[in-house]
Amino acid sequence: MKCILSLDIGTTSTRAILYDAKLMMRGFHQVPLGINATEEGRVEQDAMEIWEKTLTCARQALKTSKIKAAEIAGIGITNQRETTVFWSLVSGKPLAPAIVWQDRRTAPRCREIEEDRALARRIRSKTGLVVDPSFSATKMEWLKKNVRNGKLHALGTIDSWILWKLTGGKTFATEPSNASRTMLMDLRRGTWDDELLELFGIDEIELPRILDSQGPFGVTEKSLFGKEIPITGILGDQQAALFSHGPMKDDALAVTYGTGIFALKHIGSVARPAASGILTTVAWRRPNRPMEYAYETSALTGGAMLEWFKNELGLVKDVKEFNMLAESVQTTGGVTIVPAFTGLAAPYWDPTARSVIIGLNRGTHRAHICRAAVEALACQTELMARILGEQLGKKITYWQVNGGLARSNVLMQSQSDISKVRICRESQIEATAVGAAMIAGLGAGMWKTWRELAKLAKCAKVFTPKRAKRGEAFMRQYERAVERSKGWAV
Repeated sequence: MKCILSLDIGTTSTRAILYDAKLMMRGFHQVPLGINATEEGRVEQDAMEIWEKTLTCARQALKTSKIKAAEIAGIGITNQRETTVFWSLVSGKPLAPAIVWQDRRTAPRCREIEEDRALARRIRSKTGLVVDPSFSATKMEWLKKNVRNGKLHALGTIDSWILWKLTGGKTFATEPSNASRTMLMDLRRGTWDDELLELFGIDEIELPRILDSQGPFGVTEKSLFGKEIPITGILGDQQAALFSHGPMKDDALAVTYGTGIFALKHIGSVARPAASGILTTVAWRRPNRPMEYAYETSALTGGAMLEWFKNELGLVKDVKEFNMLAESVQTTGGVTIVPAFTGLAAPYWDPTARSVIIGLNRGTHRAHICRAAVEALACQTELMARILGEQLGKKITYWQVNGGLARSNVLMQSQSDISKVRICRESQIEATAVGAAMIAGLGAGMWKTWRELAKLAKCAKVFTPKRAKRGEAFMRQYERAVERSKGWAV
């Protein structure tokens, strides 16, 4: 029996999952990742911790499943995107903390670039991205200017860092779904762009090679697992989730509820420009096929708000208590939350926005705040889906959802009510890991076609609208609160 080892490196945790030929889970191990956030908007992680814990998860998943390294047909990698690692090619160690995608330290630099409107338009035309501190280019520029380094160093996203470590420094590479999130890659050519490299002071030799998303990336160091294992597929986390659904119908949308919330729509092999608030991004590039693209909208805060409730406020012990409290009341009691901890993404793209909790009164209690958090997550996702539907010129009536937060029945029902759509919660809720396994399995020759493989994915539960009028009322209240959150940070 052959299996695929999927390494799913998120923002708050990293995990390793083993899948067999029927995409059934055969082994699993997950550990949390540390994260350091400051009042100034800096968000950092220890890249060495990410590597060591990812390796531990892989070894532990093999150990507990009693599956040998010789039975692994290939390894797939999926990762938090845009997070930037700066490391020494001599010592193999990071030269600074990894700058996480949520980090806002380069917002002034982004505003400076946007003042040159012609330049900002060229960046959007070339990369499909708005000028925003979420993306890697300004993070890389900041690291080069502010961190002492030797001549032999590397700049990359999490996938290239983990790949480099797995292969013992033999493979320094990435693939287009991750490279397209750096704000340095030409979206249509799939290569690093000379003008953008010069703008941000980055030499191409410092960046990884861009390979196909599916195919050989090298093999693991023998010492890691006792045997060399081929690495055969890599995708950014949201593209991996999109890939896991297989070819989707025109009226369907893929939504991932993780640390952030992301909505993607596959648009084929033409990188069509989009309206303000929507990104055009690479979906994937497979061997002997043209590059494929997707429209994407995002909210920077999803599950991160629950982590804040739990860890910083002590409002709830865990997600189970959060859901229980939210379900115990039918309304928010007038409370509205805008979760703009690190600014607002689509459709506003305002890095100066900040979170608000508004409408509190003497009758407000924990349950109302938890319910307001649920409604806030659903409302910001509806705004994302709404502008995607307008861009596509068609009504989106069916969502395929995944990610840890999608386990919440109260959130999914609220989403269905607010968005007036049918929602399919996938049986494989961790779709990012499934997508990485699928593309790696295709790269290893374990499966023949993506379309046939996608038939293994099943819908576990369907949510349909029950309280649409109340959903409309929550939406109006949320949009009023958003206006109060904008432009807060100076």
